[in-house]
Amino acid sequence: MEEQAYVVVIGGLNMDVAGLCGDIYREKDSNIGSVELSAGGVGHNIAQNLAKLGVPVELITVFGDDHFGRILEEECGNDGISLKYAERIPGGKSCTYLYVTDNQGEMMSAVNAMELITRVTPAFLEARKELINHASLCVVDANISEESIQWLAENCAVPMYADPVSTIKLPRLRPLLPRLDGFKPNGLEAQLLTGIEITDESSARRAAEILLDMGVKNLFISLGKDGIFCCNRQESALVPIVKTEIVSVNGAGDCSMAVICWARYRFGETLPLRRIGEMTQKAASLTLQSPNTVSPLLCEEALISS
Repeated sequence: MEEQAYVVVIGGLNMDVAGLCGDIYREKDSNIGSVELSAGGVGHNIAQNLAKLGVPVELITVFGDDHFGRILEEECGNDGISLKYAERIPGGKSCTYLYVTDNQGEMMSAVNAMELITRVTPAFLEARKELINHASLCVVDANISEESIQWLAENCAVPMYADPVSTIKLPRLRPLLPRLDGFKPNGLEAQLLTGIEITDESSARRAAEILLDMGVKNLFISLGKDGIFCCNRQESALVPIVKTEIVSVNGAGDCSMAVICWARYRFGETLPLRRIGEMTQKAASLTLQSPNTVSPLLCEEALISS
């Protein structure tokens, strides 16, 4: 068992295949641009951002013994992400995420092939229970099954943070909401959970109250160009975005989630939520400037000095 303080991340590890359009985007046509391969997946992206911020991190996930799997294993090692408690599945096809952006960096379409993540079962997690419950905190993404999330709700004894991943996977997190120290939905995800249409700070506040009543301790609702709404029972703040040139939006939300977790790991519960929100927006702006899902410019100094 690790003696050093560490964070456990439970979630997806994918090979990302990114088609980045050039100056002109034409729908239903071949576009001039570039194609990039990189390790991805919400769980992986959160883990990599945490590692770049100096946090020892264990990624609990699965990957195949195929060509992509070997690349993913090597990239995680190079990026400081431990896969000691992950599992290479014999004959498994590594999860893959293919997406295309337009000339503004906005994702136009995507395909995910993530069947292998179903191998992260309650029994799989049970075998790693000691590791999970000795961590400083546990981060989970909703790529894993509802049964596995239910197991975490019943068995995880450390502070928990969760990322919904998408509206389709969001319902899987319902059993976990009363256990969450931190939760980062976007506006649409918060709306689906609460029934409140979020159009401004006032409606975000009403939705937040419902989520706090559900048991979430610290809430961070991402409102895109309108910033991030941060609240708990003691304080609230709407923090604006940091304007920047956008190359690709992919990974910005994962970076924000990682910064929220890093703030808890690094400072405990001492930071005002507004300050945490400011650092998430600074970090997200660095990600938006990069074609990669994790910005090479991200570091602790960049956040603390912002």
